Amino acid sequence: MHRTATIILILLFILLNAGCTGVYSGDKTPASGTPEKIVVQAPLAPPTAPLFKMAGEVLPDGTPLEIIFYKSVEEATTRVVKGEADFSVLPVNVAAKLYNKGVDISLANVSTWGILYLVSLESDVREWTDLRGEELYVGARGSTPDVLTQYFLSRSGLKDGEAHLTYLDSPEIARMMINGLVKNAVLPEPMLTQVLMNHKEARVIRDFYSDWQQYEGDSTALPQAGMVVLNQFARNYPGTISEFHRAYAGALDWTVANPAEAAPLVEASASIPAPVFVQSMERTRLRFVPGSKARADVDVYLSRLLDFSPEMVGGKLPDEKFYLSD
Repeated sequence: MHRTATIILILLFILLNAGCTGVYSGDKTPASGTPEKIVVQAPLAPPTAPLFKMAGEVLPDGTPLEIIFYKSVEEATTRVVKGEADFSVLPVNVAAKLYNKGVDISLANVSTWGILYLVSLESDVREWTDLRGEELYVGARGSTPDVLTQYFLSRSGLKDGEAHLTYLDSPEIARMMINGLVKNAVLPEPMLTQVLMNHKEARVIRDFYSDWQQYEGDSTALPQAGMVVLNQFARNYPGTISEFHRAYAGALDWTVANPAEAAPLVEASASIPAPVFVQSMERTRLRFVPGSKARADVDVYLSRLLDFSPEMVGGKLPDEKFYLSD
């Protein structure tokens, strides 16, 4: 009888402690007050270049970093829902949508403030209104580029359908444009730079960031992407959150100030040629802003997306708990 009870207790101990190493696992707090490691996920793209520098580093408090680079937003959101990444770089609207659906996360910071552009091979296209009757290639239907494009077309006076939108993945649009098969497109960096470097007739027509300020006011920024944190992690490790933010902000500032030095890291990690990365940084707006301090810009941005496509933000604006407090 005693032997059976002992076996049961051992099994219970194993079950209760399973999964407590590696990726952050709920309420287990090491005696040191720091996690065993921080898991960060991000897309393979120039806006996350600061993380290429941070990969494999250790925070001043001794916490190691593990960087996971994802290939799709669907992959990233699955990992967030499962709690398999402590921090995740996501489009701001995707973060809001997850929060509104009950995922226990907060917006920790915003770092990407404009990487979308209207580009054309046609000399008579100079404004949004010149796209009346033209075919315009845009990233996936319902994506941020799509909704912002529709917003600018509408604000320019074009009615639905007057510009013919065709949807493809941005890398494919860039390849087709380089080959002259696409005349007008909305592209993010670094795909824009790849087109400009490989087709002599390609020209930047509109900068989404500048147009956003034209319609929303010069003091309003365009918060496209940021980083969310699991709230349980934030509650358990507030000191580590501060250490991570300092390290990330420093890496971001270094990347912006030293694109030529950052380029080899990006080329090795993301297979983006160094010259493309360096030139793309001229049109990639990176700036670290804590989530709570970015709220005014984020609220304006999400409000416009909500007007055009409520599903993009989860049907409503997130409340104040969406923003990680300082």
